[in-house]
Amino acid sequence: MFTITPIGSCRITTPLRRGQSVHGFNLNMERCYGYCHSPAEAVQMARFMQGVADIPHDIWPLVSRAHDLNVVSANTHDASDLYVVELASAKEVTVDGVSIQLNYLNATFAEFFADTTRAQSFWALAESGDTAAQRAFLDHHWAATPQQREDARMLGKMRLQFVTRDSLQRDIKTLTEMLPDVLFVSHVDARKEDGRPIGSRSRFIEMVSEEVTLAGCKFFNPTDLMDVFGQSAAIEDESAGLAHFTDEFARGVMDQWMGKVIAPKTDAFVRNGVSNAMEIHLPTQIAAACDTGRFAQAIARLRELSNDGATVDVLLSDVMQAQQRAIEVFRAKIADGLTEGDREALVLEAGEIGVFKDALTLAETTAPEPFELPVHVLMRVADIAATSGDLDTAFAFYLAAARRGHRPVYDNLAKLAVTLDLDLLAKLETGQRASFLSHVTPAIRIQLLQLNGAALTEAVSPETTPEEAEEIVRDLSATHGIGYAAEVLAAWREHQGTDRITHPGLVAVLDSWAATALSFEERLDRIHGLHAVLFAAPRHQPSRVAMQDIRKELALLIRSAGKAGDIDLLDALSSEAAALSQDLPELDLWRARLRFARGEYMTALQLGKSAAALLPETINVWVLLMRAATKAQQKSEAVEFARNVIGLACPKTEALKSEAEAIVQTHLVGA
Repeated sequence: MFTITPIGSCRITTPLRRGQSVHGFNLNMERCYGYCHSPAEAVQMARFMQGVADIPHDIWPLVSRAHDLNVVSANTHDASDLYVVELASAKEVTVDGVSIQLNYLNATFAEFFADTTRAQSFWALAESGDTAAQRAFLDHHWAATPQQREDARMLGKMRLQFVTRDSLQRDIKTLTEMLPDVLFVSHVDARKEDGRPIGSRSRFIEMVSEEVTLAGCKFFNPTDLMDVFGQSAAIEDESAGLAHFTDEFARGVMDQWMGKVIAPKTDAFVRNGVSNAMEIHLPTQIAAACDTGRFAQAIARLRELSNDGATVDVLLSDVMQAQQRAIEVFRAKIADGLTEGDREALVLEAGEIGVFKDALTLAETTAPEPFELPVHVLMRVADIAATSGDLDTAFAFYLAAARRGHRPVYDNLAKLAVTLDLDLLAKLETGQRASFLSHVTPAIRIQLLQLNGAALTEAVSPETTPEEAEEIVRDLSATHGIGYAAEVLAAWREHQGTDRITHPGLVAVLDSWAATALSFEERLDRIHGLHAVLFAAPRHQPSRVAMQDIRKELALLIRSAGKAGDIDLLDALSSEAAALSQDLPELDLWRARLRFARGEYMTALQLGKSAAALLPETINVWVLLMRAATKAQQKSEAVEFARNVIGLACPKTEALKSEAEAIVQTHLVGA
């Protein structure tokens, strides 16, 4: 059978012991002398198992209480298929270089450590490495009787160290080199009555997580699962160390290890033709699953193996026949008048068997509300349904968990919504929408908003950090283009109440957008690209400078074309000039002049009016309009424009003033 060896505390050993018959594997405990907690203890246990480390008889009681040293040492340890190694304590206490267990130490010298002040002083000396001071301290505080003096001889050899990143890296490396395959497990980050975690534990869990991940090893942190169960349902001793698991939570932990580590490893053995995997490991695990009613998972495993070419058809057929018999037995249990406890158990059983529509029907009729079940039940059924391919049922159960505020489910639910093309956001409460969006990946967030027909600017909120905003707009610009991304970044900037973006990552994004815009072949495309950048960040200096350069370039082209009488070029430049954020009134003025020269007086009038709106104090514009209106026989406008010329005239423009007065007089007399 598939074999597993635990190296750690009851938090890993208990789930494994109880999981043997449920999941079809054996524990290999040969030369395992008991529990351990720190990385150094784990390394010592592995070395002792392999017969490369000895533990002196006088230190043994501080290392193991359940085993006789001579009996354990006489055994041999054959390598297991998997080692589950817990790294739960940053404190490492040694005697003559041998790691000892703190629980046994405190029990052995209970009287000495009962005085908190004395204990603190002792540990400070044990950590300092000042052996002479440590012995002097014991001579002063613990030498009144022969027993105390005997205790002091052992206490005087104790050293205390705390795990560092370097020491943790070395121990992880040692364990992975010594053991064929390791699943590292951290402590659970339980919270105290005030809702805060235990600081030292949280920091150590984080360090273990980071270093195991960097080492490329398998890792399991039970904290996420604890949050699914709820701490009060997962942790047995809420007021006594927050360390022991309830039976239900221990089963949940074991289910996770089976689904995420043991079953995949066994199936990989089958695919690779490893000896005994097909004949012993897999059939034993499948049989155990069927014995405990876990048909859905067994069938999903076998179907996947069959698709990969493994010869499992006979085994699959047997399981499916057993499943049908189980379904008949299960449906006979469903009756009116079920208690809520009965209904909860049946929902879970239906999920395990694989009758997901039955699970859905039962869940929808819970009281006082539909899906009024523990979150861990909702998640368990959803996970099994998703693995089995019933995505609609999985979606319904994940959605129920999400509505209860269970954040770890958000990504799974969001991906399913995209797969099923469902408007998930419409199914959430108004107050949940922003929180939900903030906890899914940027790519999925955008897809959910599109499914909802919502503005993409909802992808950001006042709580969105600069780092998150950077990730969102980078992803969006890659998939939808700079314009959409710029709108979202502008919305984020407005949430921050500023017109300036200073975060280095976001500035780099803006710089890259500006560079992309300036690489466009067409000037109009360059203008639109720079406009998008400036919409996102009006104070982005490279884009402001680039836009000014384009304006100067256009102004020179307009002047040149106007002097050359090239009206076609001027017309072609009009779309580019219109796209600028700063107007170029000289364009319409030149176009009006050339149209007037061609005798196109009405067109000249329209273009001239556009120029006049921007150049109201320029007399030449009004002269052009006055003449064009006169030629077009627009008498009232001719008078209006002539009066403007008269009002702007000066001694140097007396001739124009006279011309305007004559037009006014002529039209007034004619009227």
